[in-house]
Amino acid sequence: MRNIAVIGKNFGDEGKGLAVASLSRVGRKPLIIKHNGGAQAGHTVEDAEAAWRFVHHQIGAGAEYGTPTLFAETFMPDLYQLGKEVADFSQLLGFAPLLYSEKTARVTTIDDVLLNMGAEAARGDARHGSCGMGIDECVQRNRAGYVLSVEEVALRSETELQRQLRWMRQAYTKERAKSLGIDRGNPYFELLENDDVIQNYASEVKANIGLLTLVDANRAWLARFDHLLFEGGQGLLLDEDYEAYAPHLTSSKTGMHNSALFLEKRGLTLDEAIYVTRSYVTRHGAGPLPCETACAELPGVGADLTNQPNEWQGTLRYARHESMDAFFAPVERDKDSVQMFSSARDTKLSILITHLNETGNRLYFEEGGVSFERVEREGERRGIGVKAPSDSV
Repeated sequence: MRNIAVIGKNFGDEGKGLAVASLSRVGRKPLIIKHNGGAQAGHTVEDAEAAWRFVHHQIGAGAEYGTPTLFAETFMPDLYQLGKEVADFSQLLGFAPLLYSEKTARVTTIDDVLLNMGAEAARGDARHGSCGMGIDECVQRNRAGYVLSVEEVALRSETELQRQLRWMRQAYTKERAKSLGIDRGNPYFELLENDDVIQNYASEVKANIGLLTLVDANRAWLARFDHLLFEGGQGLLLDEDYEAYAPHLTSSKTGMHNSALFLEKRGLTLDEAIYVTRSYVTRHGAGPLPCETACAELPGVGADLTNQPNEWQGTLRYARHESMDAFFAPVERDKDSVQMFSSARDTKLSILITHLNETGNRLYFEEGGVSFERVEREGERRGIGVKAPSDSV
């Protein structure tokens, strides 16, 4: 078994879907493991010859090639959104993806999403840059002791699920909304009071839970696969512990941590961590962006079809990489952060650079254009491999 983590090196939107799909396509009997965040990911896989393109949110990027997906305990699935994603995938590809979930994965509820949207609306110009998908609110609710797992959704009847959601709304959500400044003037206040919202959510979620096969993903169960591919969401600079960019962060571990922990519990090791970056930098959402520049100032860079302007994150922003030291620093920091896990002590580190076709095989740094070969040499000096998509991932 060869186990690989695919991680965003910057603020997300680097090309993780490309990397995971490539590994899925060439690997024998792989399993994609979704382990952080939830439905806010947007990983694109496309086949120019077959003329299809799909943006993955919860389905593993590589399901097109028959690779199954596992929702790990640390993933927060949105079962309401999952139904549409599976339907769109099935219509495009002609078959349904195979989805497994650990029983203890925590579900993102409709009130989590509404609280998230309401909080961002209340912040006005001081928005955190959230996707509005309820991830932080799911984390906060669970920390407060109001837990809803995938297994609980599966075991409860629709009526019982409605009852639990109403109880959580009364016991937790109302007070949480007040603390976030969501009052009657907020566009999401009435939805948090509306019982039809709970009824509709419970009905859809009970219908969609059948899309998942719940498993005990122990070492014996994992032995049926030859490769474990950990598909990360967002990027290292948005990790919940990366304080330099607080509060514009995601509420999850975006680096090796979750993959190493998953493997540690099962006596397995992480063979390689592949950190993905564009030849330039992007950020979709509020928050600092060093060396920010207009897209027009980056020769060759074209329109992004996945990251379209939206209410929650605005327009995709562009930047150059900072110094060479800053380029490698997040990877080195991430490696240091997991040294407590024996599963990650001998992990090979690699950086995969995408979008080189746009920039003429150069990377855009603050100092100007830098050749891929120069970055490759610097990586070799630091013990970090540097790859292009044309290389064997």
